[in-house]
Amino acid sequence: MTENKTGTARGMIRTVVTLLLFAAVVAGLLGLVNHITEQRIAEYKANKIQEAMKTVLPAREYSELNYAGEDIVSKVFRAGDEGWVVIVTPSGFGGLIEMMVGVDQNGAVTGVSIVSMSETSGLGANAARESFRSQYVGKTGSVKLKKQGGDIDALTGATVTSTAVTKGVNAALAAVQDLIKEGGA
Repeated sequence: MTENKTGTARGMIRTVVTLLLFAAVVAGLLGLVNHITEQRIAEYKANKIQEAMKTVLPAREYSELNYAGEDIVSKVFRAGDEGWVVIVTPSGFGGLIEMMVGVDQNGAVTGVSIVSMSETSGLGANAARESFRSQYVGKTGSVKLKKQGGDIDALTGATVTSTAVTKGVNAALAAVQDLIKEGGA
């Protein structure tokens, strides 16, 4: 019986060592793949952000401004003499929605672009559609959904997403107004 226990113990140790070696090799390979693709992913995201900036407010150059206002405002860029581009991240139904809002010199929205989101396909994901985003163009001050007394049509079945996008647009408009008041624009 002692031989059986010793054989079983050796088998278990061999299995554990094999699993540990396998896990170490897989972890090493994942680290290598991450190292190889990290720069490409960063370049892709930077290009996507540049394209979104050009979409919401075309300008020759964009320079990042220091802004320490509302917490959902990630970054604010001065878009030449045309206005500002504000990156905001409101919370939607499926998580954070990273979006850009262009604001012209008069404080009016020039465009909204959804950079990334995890909203429900066929419902909240429709926030990326031009027909929804274009409702915000030209808006100033405080933007509201129709159910709040405004003139923005909410997405059917995606009120949380519609509210989040509206909150993001309002945060961008407020950030630009803060910068104008501070004279840092």
